Amino acid sequence: MSISSTGSSLTPSSYPNQGLIVMGTGPESGINYTAILNALDKALSAPITMMQAQETPLNNQLSAWQAIGSDISTLSSSAAALGQPSLFQSYTATSSDASVATAQASSSAIPGTYNVTVSSLATAGVIASHGVAATSTAVASSSTTGTFNITVNGTTTDVALNSTTGYTLADLAQAINNANAGVSASIINNGGSSTDPYQLVLTSNNTGTDYAPSVTDNLTGGTALTFTTTQSAANATLNYEGINIASQSNTIKNVIPGVTLSLGSKGSTTITVGLDTQTIDNAVNSFISAYNKVIGDVSAQNTVTSSGSGNTKSETLGPLGGNVSLNNLVNNLYSFIGSEAPGLSGNAGLASTYGITQSSSGSGKLQLNTTELNNMLTSDPQQVQQFFSALVNGSPTADGASQPGGMTNFLNTYTNPANGVIQFSEQDINDQITAMNNQISLQQALVQDQMGMYTKQFSSLESYIGQMQTTNSAMTSSIKQMIAQGA
Repeated sequence: MSISSTGSSLTPSSYPNQGLIVMGTGPESGINYTAILNALDKALSAPITMMQAQETPLNNQLSAWQAIGSDISTLSSSAAALGQPSLFQSYTATSSDASVATAQASSSAIPGTYNVTVSSLATAGVIASHGVAATSTAVASSSTTGTFNITVNGTTTDVALNSTTGYTLADLAQAINNANAGVSASIINNGGSSTDPYQLVLTSNNTGTDYAPSVTDNLTGGTALTFTTTQSAANATLNYEGINIASQSNTIKNVIPGVTLSLGSKGSTTITVGLDTQTIDNAVNSFISAYNKVIGDVSAQNTVTSSGSGNTKSETLGPLGGNVSLNNLVNNLYSFIGSEAPGLSGNAGLASTYGITQSSSGSGKLQLNTTELNNMLTSDPQQVQQFFSALVNGSPTADGASQPGGMTNFLNTYTNPANGVIQFSEQDINDQITAMNNQISLQQALVQDQMGMYTKQFSSLESYIGQMQTTNSAMTSSIKQMIAQGA
């Protein structure tokens, strides 16, 4: 006989390997099978609970390695940026009067001050037709009645006409803009004539005398257009350090070596070209910020945290507290900053010469004195470049070539995705978690089998008890009948 349920209890789905009965309190025996099975399940599952508890610190260690690995990767990237030669080939160019000219420097610029006087600006040539009555005024009867040619900088463009019904002034303006002829066409109402106020205006797309536009109108069957110059094309003229220069454009390259000038008005200005110290300052600050993040996060792992009080008080470190690889990382970083950079000696190899010192808080973190760094950039930019190249690449060279002994090479032993410390550590933890999960799965299967066996045995027990009670009732009834008959 089966055992009926008297309330919420273990169900067949709890033990899929057996799934024979629903457990509750035995109707014949009164035994609380649910309580017994729950106690058995708890006892049998105790090893599972212990293994699951052991997974928590492993997962915490994995998360900690992932966070610190990200920190180290950021530090490696910011260190590599300091070793790039291009960082110290970035220049700025400023103008004492930006209304006269602005300037932009390239990597080929030469630091210095340069005097420029602008006498005139380059202008675009403008020609305009005589006035006609309306934009709808016909200028050609069809595309077969002549040509309309525009010449700019020695190139003549035949404006394509494709209408068989005729061309208005508006149609011609549109066709010119579609022809890519080196000019822009527009129609204006000059307001000066009550009968013929509309003019077709052609403006050269480029400034300078070479780009002065001219027109040959051979169209027939409509109003013939004649053009006059309303603004003459002109070149910019300027004087650079006593040298007279003419330019087709108001944008002038390499008059000042490596500098592009954009002229804005007549007048004089001084262009100052210098190293882009702000970009270098930002790169150094990014490096220091990344360095401090590594130092701070590793320090947090080694910080003792107290909890509880009295006899229950406990002290713990972070998940990676005391890890040899992390302590080695920090000690090496301290050595890089506190020792002479590879290949340099004396003050030239010390970070403090360039404004980088340890914080007075004793945390091991760095701080930057921007004024000291910029003073060095002004007085000896090459030495600054050599220091950072030596620090991060291991070689005080101008080409950024990496040699053994540089910080980026050392950090690569941690970040290398093939065999770095981070990869190895994370893989080791993942292997442990996988093995633990496999053990947990195996133990869960064993618990299911055992609990299914107990469930089956309890069902058989209750059936036997029921049978015995039935036999007992029958025997009792027979004895009573025999006594009654004997009486």
